[in-house]
Amino acid sequence: MSTRSDKRPRTSRIRTAAAAAAAAILAAAVAAAAFILSGANEKFTGAAFFNVGQGDAAVFVYDGGAVLFDAGPNESEDRLLSYLSALGIKRLDCVVLSHPHEDHIGGADAVLRELEVGAVIMPDTEGDPRSTEELTDALADEGCPVYEAVAGDEYSFGELTLTVLSPTRRYGEGNLDSAIVMLSYMDVKFLFTGDAEAESERDAVAALGGEFDCDVLKVGHHGSSTSTTDELLDAATPSIAVISCGVDNDYGHPHAEVMERLSARGVEIHRTDAEGTVYVMTDGKKVWVKK
Repeated sequence: MSTRSDKRPRTSRIRTAAAAAAAAILAAAVAAAAFILSGANEKFTGAAFFNVGQGDAAVFVYDGGAVLFDAGPNESEDRLLSYLSALGIKRLDCVVLSHPHEDHIGGADAVLRELEVGAVIMPDTEGDPRSTEELTDALADEGCPVYEAVAGDEYSFGELTLTVLSPTRRYGEGNLDSAIVMLSYMDVKFLFTGDAEAESERDAVAALGGEFDCDVLKVGHHGSSTSTTDELLDAATPSIAVISCGVDNDYGHPHAEVMERLSARGVEIHRTDAEGTVYVMTDGKKVWVKK
């Protein structure tokens, strides 16, 4: 991994059951991933936005590596590991954790213990105590380096580059401090927004608006109206948007306002609660959703 950041790895700041149904979901997950890999002449390159319920977890797979974005909630960690295994992933170049809330980092400790992980990138902010402690312990046990997500930093892995676009400052609140990260692979771009909300989105667009243009958008905060502002969409202009949320979740995600903003711009919308894991394929020049 090469990086333009001069910061040293950081670890200390991070400290601040329905079994039958789960088995059925797990079997469907593995079958779906196996289907993607079944074509003898087809190699999966692109992003898999995993169905982890009310949470976020996605992996970008490319020739020679893979990068994980968030790790879903604790209750879905076995499902996440099965997804990664079905895709043949044994090593992750890095894991980007948008912010330390349980629905984004709950499965991260399991990932660190079961797979080889080159590095973790995440913002310096407070999080859920239990999940943060489990993550901290796993990082220490595995000796994995941690880099603070700071706007403007870049991390390169061959033809893949990660550019941190937010946070541009410390807000002192997990969602606002979410890392917004642009993944560039050849000529295509995927924008991952964590749970960033309107204030941090607008600050980042004002500071780095020219860097937001993308082909694929991971919609912020599970489709909450607190996120995916007009300002962000006008800067990003995605052709495909993916919303990661749970079926009949308690928050009413995705909210109608966000669906309307996306639809008004002609964006192709996909949802994990309605479709299961969403696979966005790429050849480095264009993107499309695997049907």
